[in-house]
Amino acid sequence: MKNFLITTLLVISAMYIFSPQASAKFNLDKKAIGFNQLNLIYKKTSLNLEKEYPDKYINLYNKVKRVYSKKEFDDLLLDQSNILMEKKYLDKLVFLASPVSIKTQSRQHKDAVPLLVNQETLNNGKVFFEKYEAHFLKAQKETGVQANDIIAILNWESRLGKYRGKYDIFKIFTNQYFHIDEVEFELFKKGHYQKQGAMNRATALKRLKKIKKRALNNLSQLLIQAKNTGFDPRIVKGSWAGAIGIPQFMPASMSYAVDGDKDGLIDLNTVPDSIFSVATYLKRHKYKERGREYAFKRYNHDDMYVRGVKLYSDEFKKLMPPHLFHIE
Repeated sequence: MKNFLITTLLVISAMYIFSPQASAKFNLDKKAIGFNQLNLIYKKTSLNLEKEYPDKYINLYNKVKRVYSKKEFDDLLLDQSNILMEKKYLDKLVFLASPVSIKTQSRQHKDAVPLLVNQETLNNGKVFFEKYEAHFLKAQKETGVQANDIIAILNWESRLGKYRGKYDIFKIFTNQYFHIDEVEFELFKKGHYQKQGAMNRATALKRLKKIKKRALNNLSQLLIQAKNTGFDPRIVKGSWAGAIGIPQFMPASMSYAVDGDKDGLIDLNTVPDSIFSVATYLKRHKYKERGREYAFKRYNHDDMYVRGVKLYSDEFKKLMPPHLFHIE
């Protein structure tokens, strides 16, 4: 069974980029929603998830009960210190639930390609590659994924580890799964569906249903991995969307994580493990069979992401000796 180091997923640096794929696309700290939070969850001094959200609570428990006793589960999910929302988490949840969030993101949207593919990022990549060349070339040889494609992913995801996230992902997914309906209803009552650029409520509720489904999947996977491997799920740091480490994996994608340096631990805050994990992810998403662009799109469906990663890979390859990227 894979062993996840307790400090693995813990990111100490105070860093943040929009996730799940780090790209500096949106500035979500802008006061774009204009929502009065006085009557929302943030003000609550106590919260019992089992009593207030019984269906969701038992649904989550059913996902993890093969590894958690009911008492263990209750101890984690009913501890007030784990579940009461801090303002910074509520702000992100309000933005996510808002019917104008898509329009707001469109206004704030900038082409991230020039920010992430330029002479400075390529030079940084060259230094990074030379430092970890043996790991890149070993991963390339063993998986058939070109090293320039691997480093292009790492550059886009976290600027080669510079931006990983500062949020407790346990709280991120707990808030999304349990509370987003309540937040949406508050927005509905306060007239946010009448704002310019708001989607209609039927469309918004379908979108929120998908968000809750992803949150349930990622939260349950986080809890299962924590129980199986002995780390505390409450201390894992990541992006505001819950992405972890240098390659910005979601908990539901951790099955692709690999012990790249063969130290017996999988730590996505170490470079060797990140290199091999990205390579493994791409390989298992038909990199060879369907081509790199297809595999990039499985990592992130955004067209700008695929374009940017491909461009960085191509430009980076020009900087390096051609023989480095030869796969036998």
